Amino acid sequence: MDTQQLSEGLSKLFIIEKLRVVFWYDAPGHFADALDELSLDGVQILNMAKQSTFGVKLRLELEEPETPTLLYFPYAEPAPEDDWLLDIKLYSGRFYADQLSMTFNELGLTRHALREHLAQRQAFLGSRKRIEALKRLVTPEMDKDGLDLAMCAAVVGAPAGDIATLLFHLADEAVSEEAGLEGNPSSLQEMAKYALVPSLARALQLEVGYPASQAELNGEAALPFGQLMLRLLTTGYCESISEIPSWAQSHAIASVNARATSRALLSRWRDSSRFYPAFDVISGWVAEALRIEDKIRDVPLERLANVATFEVVEKQIIVDLCQAIPQADVRDLEMFRGIIAERLDGYWASRHKNDERRARYRQLYAALSAAIDLFAMRQQHLNGFHYESVEALYHAYSTELYRFDTAYRHYAVASDSTGVELLKKLDEAVERCYDEWFLGQLTRNWSERIDAEERLHDWKLPRIPNQQHFFRDVVRPHLDAHRNKRLVVIISDAFRYEAAEELRERINAKRYSEATLGSQLGVVPSYTSLGMASLLPHRELSYQPGSDSVLVDGKSSQGTDNRSQRLSTAVGGQAMAVTADEVKGWSREQGRKAIKDMQLVYVYHNVVDARGDTASTESETFAAVEDAIEELDTLTRKILMHLNTSTVLVTADHGFLFQRSKLDAADRTSLTEKPAGAFKSKKRYVLGTNLPDNASVWHGHTRETAGTNCDTEFWIPKGAHRFHFVGGARFVHGGTMPQEIVVPVLTVKQLRGEKVEKRTRRKVDVISPKASLKMVNNIQRFDLLQTEAVSEQLKPITLAVAIIEGTEAVSSEETVTFDSTSDNMNERMKSVRLSLSGTDFDRKRDYFLVLRDKDLGTELERYRVVIDLAFTDDFF
Repeated sequence: MDTQQLSEGLSKLFIIEKLRVVFWYDAPGHFADALDELSLDGVQILNMAKQSTFGVKLRLELEEPETPTLLYFPYAEPAPEDDWLLDIKLYSGRFYADQLSMTFNELGLTRHALREHLAQRQAFLGSRKRIEALKRLVTPEMDKDGLDLAMCAAVVGAPAGDIATLLFHLADEAVSEEAGLEGNPSSLQEMAKYALVPSLARALQLEVGYPASQAELNGEAALPFGQLMLRLLTTGYCESISEIPSWAQSHAIASVNARATSRALLSRWRDSSRFYPAFDVISGWVAEALRIEDKIRDVPLERLANVATFEVVEKQIIVDLCQAIPQADVRDLEMFRGIIAERLDGYWASRHKNDERRARYRQLYAALSAAIDLFAMRQQHLNGFHYESVEALYHAYSTELYRFDTAYRHYAVASDSTGVELLKKLDEAVERCYDEWFLGQLTRNWSERIDAEERLHDWKLPRIPNQQHFFRDVVRPHLDAHRNKRLVVIISDAFRYEAAEELRERINAKRYSEATLGSQLGVVPSYTSLGMASLLPHRELSYQPGSDSVLVDGKSSQGTDNRSQRLSTAVGGQAMAVTADEVKGWSREQGRKAIKDMQLVYVYHNVVDARGDTASTESETFAAVEDAIEELDTLTRKILMHLNTSTVLVTADHGFLFQRSKLDAADRTSLTEKPAGAFKSKKRYVLGTNLPDNASVWHGHTRETAGTNCDTEFWIPKGAHRFHFVGGARFVHGGTMPQEIVVPVLTVKQLRGEKVEKRTRRKVDVISPKASLKMVNNIQRFDLLQTEAVSEQLKPITLAVAIIEGTEAVSSEETVTFDSTSDNMNERMKSVRLSLSGTDFDRKRDYFLVLRDKDLGTELERYRVVIDLAFTDDFF
């Protein structure tokens, strides 16, 4: 042992423990020559071999009562009855220079009763690496079990010796070693070698109610880690359903304190970004050992809603919801929404853990939520649609009924992305609801009104602009007479109204722009050539003889170059047409240069029609809609922010009909051969001249439905039918269904100054409705109130809620999202169920219920909580 170690050990006694007198007995006298080399500032060192014991006593008590002094005795300690300095020893310290004592001092321990305990851990202390690790873990006031747990932490490489941290590290090790429930992680075996297991077993017994055997407490038997995991997770499951089923009686820990601590421990484990993968694996082991899949099959959905213990529960909940949603009434559907919200805040579908498993569950719940939206709307219209006019039905679609199409699309996208069989039966029910019920009801009511009003001979509606008047009624009013403002019009092929509503929501979620959505009555037949031509400035529209190509003022409207010429002619050379791909490729400088002198720019975007109208990719239609929304959001923002433009209009040439399921004969209108005079035959329309009448179709003239000045006529199958199924038939357009002819007109304006400030979005506030909180049970619910409804300017918030003492959580941490759009305060109330960890609580100490923003990690609110637990040891 070198002089530096001696100096450091002695300095701790004088400086840290603030002792005035320290006794050092060195019977062999090995360190007498080292006394002069000791570095102890301000401390007098007396070699008692050269001193009078009685004289030193007088000196210390009378002459130098405040001088720090080291008394070195190069001989053994005398018996108490012969010790003249015994009274001084009672308020002084001791120093030992043997290896064990030096280790004791090096660890910073102060309780000399631990010296003997430390002597029993020589096997552990045989490694310098373990001692160095232990130094970072011990505290001066540790007791024997605390010291052993710190040694356990050093063995397993944990940063602390609390039970939760030790278990997390052992679990991680068990998984990496593929130990299963019947094996033990190697660190636990090493702990047994160092006689540390009894202290670990006692701590588990005290904190989580583990029924340690006497052999385990005596160190005569290994601690079975798999059995411990089985008990903990079984207890977590039972606590979540508030019952101990008969099959769980032999495994569940039947103590209310231990139950609460176990719940908090499992919650902390699942919330750990480092250790949650081990929970996934071990919970799978336990689920398989318990055959939990069989045991939960008949447990009601509502009781499983709070269970986070086993992944198989997530699957069972999804299966139950798939079966229940199609037949549920409005009240049950709302309950299902609540369950899904809880699961999304829960563990297996958590958006705060972005792994493949949780992403798949989030997609499954997205599909279920969309199915709930669909069936809830059906519940609102159980008697079908009975609107009294085309105008009324048009307005109903543009204000409400389009949501059927949105829900169906959301369901299809989510369902397709999961790639699992769980949704197969729900897929079938959704198809029946959308195709047979919704489209069937809409087709019947719409067709009746079209026929009754002979609407194809009078293709206009009050206060709804016609698509062929788009330039006159919508574009020209935006053009500044002084030509110092620029307007950009984005025309997205087959971008239908319901998708434009979603685009509006996305744009309005941003601070610097505002979008409003209107519509226009699309031309008929609703196909690309006619729709695109109708959006251009023109005096007249006509068909090129014998072709479906449409002429604008006698000139071709096909292709970007021709359209650019038509625009330039109409706006005195200050207008142009480009493709969306060109705009996306421009840098800021390139874009500003390209449109520098332009007052009007038409941007042609083609994502939906490009994929939907091709047989090999028509199944990707809804995925294409999602891509189109994303691209248009980005494109609009780029134009507003980078290209000196304050207003953008987004519209389309037509909409479309699409269904995921294959069509059958009932979806086809009989057309055995192309009628005489036809020059174009598609699934949803036939174009020609002098077409014969046919009772199974609508026969009309484009001069009445599109404002052409030629004799081109059309046939359209009634309702949503197709003429034939050659090629793809699930994605179609050309007819008169609302999905095809309610064409969106989205106006997007850039905001500045005060308007931007007014649109600054923030998250809703959440408070405790009670200012004074008290916890009288180990597991207790706390109510929280969302103070305002979610809106375009008020975003949902996800909170992490826990009870804190100082900086440490003393309860489980629960995640809850507040996203209610209701004006009813009671419907904006949610509760969180917190479990205390441990039993050492004092009603006079300061505890706080703390609300944190889960995404940002920032504290929002805190409320003082009085914890005053009544003694209890019952499970429920």
